[in-house]
Amino acid sequence: MKEVKEKNEAEEDEILVKKAQESPEAYEALYKKYGKRVYNYFWYRAGRVKEVAEDLAQETFVKAYQKLPNFRLRAYSYFSYLKTIAHNTLVKYYKKPKTASLEEIGDIAEESAPDKSEVKETAELLWQAIEKLPEAEKNIILLKYREGRSVKEIAELTKKSTNAIKLVLSRTRKKLVGWLKFKP
Repeated sequence: MKEVKEKNEAEEDEILVKKAQESPEAYEALYKKYGKRVYNYFWYRAGRVKEVAEDLAQETFVKAYQKLPNFRLRAYSYFSYLKTIAHNTLVKYYKKPKTASLEEIGDIAEESAPDKSEVKETAELLWQAIEKLPEAEKNIILLKYREGRSVKEIAELTKKSTNAIKLVLSRTRKKLVGWLKFKP
């Protein structure tokens, strides 16, 4: 019974894909058929956050649409193909570093601070914490946030790879946030 349903779905998909390849407007039928399923896939796997699920589902359909002219349907449904793209999109999402900039940290401090004296104190503590960093980390942080240099520029100046600079920035920001959370 399940095999018959999958075969019918694959046949229906073949017709929808051919129409979509001939006319971009016809792709909407594939979106209507599978949009909710792709959204649910992300909703359950990306922390049940509506905005993240919507963004990742949209990214999946955009990628699938861009690959549509070269797509050849095999014995499986179009959803199987979409799910492969969705899986790769999810892996990419989780690999992407989720770091906060020092400006965001300052913004968070400002939002939670009831008056300007606490904001000033937090800023002072931040700079004191930066001064305590090892020289290499401190230089990279200062190049990035005081001088406004790009990761590529910092990598060239320090003769390190861009990935190494990104890693140092990420770890140092986390270290600074930790120090600020446990300020004396």
